[in-house]
Amino acid sequence: MRFLKIIEGGFILAIGTGNGGTEITEVEYNTILSVIRTKPPTTETNDYRLREDLTWEEYPVDPPDPDPEIDDSELLDILMGGAE
Repeated sequence: MRFLKIIEGGFILAIGTGNGGTEITEVEYNTILSVIRTKPPTTETNDYRLREDLTWEEYPVDPPDPDPEIDDSELLDILMGGAE
């Protein structure tokens, strides 16, 4: 089985098996998976991303839009009676 990780900008975006990414050992895969399982809790205003050195970096996230605009297909669905 081929284990892999995908890294972008110094952060681990994904780990898995199969093709693609950078090949890693099963030991490294299990180590990263163990760290992923200890991710700190997030809130509506912050999240964490995993650095290549297996440390967590906190970063701010935009809060959800309380009044998002609808797109044309959603509007048409509403007008046609398909949405509630």
